[in-house]
Amino acid sequence: MAKGLAREQCGQSTHARERNTPKQSVSRTLSALKAKAQQEPEHRFRGLARLLNRQMLREAFGNLKRKASPGIDGVVWAGYAENLEENLTALEERLSAGRYRARCVKRRWITKAGSKKLRPLGIPVLEDKIVQHAVKQILESIWESEFHDESIGYRSGKGARQSSLELREALNAGQYRWVVEADIRGFFEHVDHGWLVRMLELRIADRSLIRLIVKWLKAGVMEEGSGVIHPATGTPQGGVISPILANIYLHYVQDEWISKVVTKRSKGKVLFRRYADDSVVCFEYESDARTYLRALPKRLGKFALSIAEEKSSLVKFNRWEPEQSGKFTFLGFDFYWARSLRNPRYVMVKRRTNREKFRNSLKAMKEWIRKVRCRKLSELLVVLRRKLLGYRNYYGVIGNSRMLSTYYYEVTRMLYKWLNRRSQRRSMTRAQFQRRLPGWELPPPRVVEQPVNTGLRQAAKPA
Repeated sequence: MAKGLAREQCGQSTHARERNTPKQSVSRTLSALKAKAQQEPEHRFRGLARLLNRQMLREAFGNLKRKASPGIDGVVWAGYAENLEENLTALEERLSAGRYRARCVKRRWITKAGSKKLRPLGIPVLEDKIVQHAVKQILESIWESEFHDESIGYRSGKGARQSSLELREALNAGQYRWVVEADIRGFFEHVDHGWLVRMLELRIADRSLIRLIVKWLKAGVMEEGSGVIHPATGTPQGGVISPILANIYLHYVQDEWISKVVTKRSKGKVLFRRYADDSVVCFEYESDARTYLRALPKRLGKFALSIAEEKSSLVKFNRWEPEQSGKFTFLGFDFYWARSLRNPRYVMVKRRTNREKFRNSLKAMKEWIRKVRCRKLSELLVVLRRKLLGYRNYYGVIGNSRMLSTYYYEVTRMLYKWLNRRSQRRSMTRAQFQRRLPGWELPPPRVVEQPVNTGLRQAAKPA
């Protein structure tokens, strides 16, 4: 079906293609791919590379960030847009003729939020981003029906905060009493190219598209002050294609294994969630949890991965022993059992901002305010409102009001401190700052999450 769609599109005249809006044509093609993949789980698609026509490339270009940093060629979005049709025509011809070459990725080292640690960020050239985005849409259309609902990272309609609420509600009944939290060490740098290609070939029979993806995997990495490095493993971290490739890899490495092997071999029930390379697996019985934790390193090792032991642990999570139970961290929250403030007989799963995430967020905010303190106050406040609103929209969950209030207080304290360092003269006293603060309309700390009725009924059970 996909091959037929590709031939049909290739047979259209240029004028006919221009009459159809790119959005309609691309959307129709991707919907057909998705339907075919869902109806025939064993089907291997051919002719996918032919779908990379000017229409799909044009839409991919429109979805790129306009102010993103340029790659090694220095080409930016605005400059490419000046002769967009000519550039896309040339790109389409190179792809069709097999003359397309992946350019080296520019590597920059950036600090993690609130930390002194550095992590690598790859910046592909603009044309590589365009083609990667188009291929990403094709892969997502094919694999979306394959992915488990428990995989919540980098997927449309799978919000992290909502997923944290769903996990809380699932745990509230108290059936799962042991939790294994695990992280993979340097996942994006250790993805095995051979295994990834074999996984892609389970649904793709188009060698042209496979070769295209391999070109990005093997593309050189150029770092200032050093030569070009050609990676033997890993995905192009920072590349548009990287998240979907990571999800495909871990779908077969971890999700399928847990769903079809671990769950069936366990004596009790099993619940798992995965966000990128971070996962939690909840068990009814301790023996099942320990068996999984022993088997996990061997399973990961088969695919050239290893567990980050310092970030992995087995946690007792028993509703009927809340004081003896521990906590686990997932999606930026600490999950733990706590007694109700209104009635200590009742216990429920609560979430609070993970303290390391909290400290890192404050450090990042402090660094930002320090850098922009000399801007016009009106401009600074516009961005600050947006940052506070984004923080509240994510961490404003039920039971986390204290951490929200603490964060807001610390941010306003930083703001007062650094506004008084705009010059050698003190800008305002603390009293003057407090009088002006309401007029700045900063989003106050507030719980924005809505309760789930079923979860409330479960939480009302006494320990």
